Amino acid sequence: MDEAYQAYRSAAESPTIRSIWKAVYRDRLWEGGAPPLTMATNEDVQFVTDRLDPRATSCLVDLGCGSGCLSRHLARVFGSEVVGVDANPLAVRLAKDRSQDQPFSSKLTFETQDIAATGLPDNAFHGAVSLDVLLFVKDKVSVFQETKRILKPGTRFAGTTFELRSPSISLSAPAFENYAKAFEAAGLVIEVYEETEGWQPLLEGLLAGLLAREADLAREVHTGMHERIQDWAQKRPSELSDSRRTRFCVRKPQ
Repeated sequence: MDEAYQAYRSAAESPTIRSIWKAVYRDRLWEGGAPPLTMATNEDVQFVTDRLDPRATSCLVDLGCGSGCLSRHLARVFGSEVVGVDANPLAVRLAKDRSQDQPFSSKLTFETQDIAATGLPDNAFHGAVSLDVLLFVKDKVSVFQETKRILKPGTRFAGTTFELRSPSISLSAPAFENYAKAFEAAGLVIEVYEETEGWQPLLEGLLAGLLAREADLAREVHTGMHERIQDWAQKRPSELSDSRRTRFCVRKPQ
């Protein structure tokens, strides 16, 4: 587990990866992010916080929290309590490690769970968020039903995802593009569903940067993780014509 964890962590801490993100995103870079685990822009994070209206009295859930970037942001900036849930124990371990010495660490809890079966209480949260994770889930409706179950009546679920018109080999993700129908099937009311601005040039720039700096990455990133990143960078460009990055805000009825 330690070797696997160090491999996972090596990508999140790579100076080269960080520099690629800065060069491509420029003033759209969300400084709280931890590439390559998030494609979130400043606008994406602002969209989520505007819709969820987090406060010091809020209890929020971060579905597919990864290394906990957004969870920490919500706790640090707004004082909210946040439960981060992710199926990857390596991500949860990194989230805990990166949060333990922070002054707001008491506001954060990270759990290794399936986001379609979180084990969290009914009607417990003032809001839910998910950034670019839903595309990996096979049964979207089950996730949305679970999200509805754990949200308080009248509260919102906001975030970003990718529509995929065909399966993604580079992401090992199934084809799925009708999120609106899945939200409605779960009993959630759609308030916003739209394409994110300029997502494709950003992603193309990131992928090109990763390929161009392969030698630098090989020195910084564990071999297995480096191979995964390069495989993604090589295969993902040909899939982009069948992809669309979207953001959403849905509400649990009163």
